[in-house]
Amino acid sequence: VLVGKYQIRMPGNNLQLGNYKIYPDLNRQLGRLAAVIFQKYPGMAIIDVGANVGDTIAILKSVVDVPVIGIEGDDVSYSYLEKNVAQFSNVNLVKTFLSEKTQDIKANMDKTGWNNTIIPDLGGTENISFKSLDDVITAGGFGNLDIKLLKVDVEGFDTIVLRGATEIIKKNKPVLFFEYNRESMKLIPEEGLPTILSFDKLGYTKIIFFDHKGNFVLTTNLQNTEVITHMHNYISSEKNLLAYYDICVVHEHDEDIAESFLAKEKKFL
Repeated sequence: VLVGKYQIRMPGNNLQLGNYKIYPDLNRQLGRLAAVIFQKYPGMAIIDVGANVGDTIAILKSVVDVPVIGIEGDDVSYSYLEKNVAQFSNVNLVKTFLSEKTQDIKANMDKTGWNNTIIPDLGGTENISFKSLDDVITAGGFGNLDIKLLKVDVEGFDTIVLRGATEIIKKNKPVLFFEYNRESMKLIPEEGLPTILSFDKLGYTKIIFFDHKGNFVLTTNLQNTEVITHMHNYISSEKNLLAYYDICVVHEHDEDIAESFLAKEKKFL
């Protein structure tokens, strides 16, 4: 399937195969975001957590040729990821699952091979090794990279993974772009909202919400806890009409990036 400027192979049971054919502009806002960041930080690097088969890397590489660290734990997805990124330069892959800290846990797996969802369970059938993103970046020798975009899409573990990236966030102050899938989060269980609000203490000021088709919904300040809590409560409700949010959080040093990005996104409404 064509993703951005590149042909990407996917297993037949991967839902994104059909999604990209029906919605060819799917996830393009991530590419537009990367392009705006690149204008300010041409020496930037990107971390793609939950790289899946490499579709988001294709979107990113369609607009900026910068170093990308792709992280994926699922065996099938990783095998496709390796083949798909061979057409790109400056991509490093790490095969691991991520969590808040480096540890082994008992869990059950669902949707393996296309949308891997890990459900921690003391009676789980699999022993799964997790690493923190901070540990992965240190062990991989990537600490010298100027990481300016951190994308996370890991079926409910997103805010957990971000809590395991505190040192990266403090050092690099990257734009954070992550999925907020309450259906998956409830299975873990993971609340998520306290982690989002905690970014305020790390100097982050702007939060931007997109629907699951990539359309801009709302932006506000991170200090506006009432609106953010309302958005959380809406997507948590069984009455909501969206599958999930994509959320973008921007540091106070990069509010100019947020303004430029929002100006572009509002044109697509």
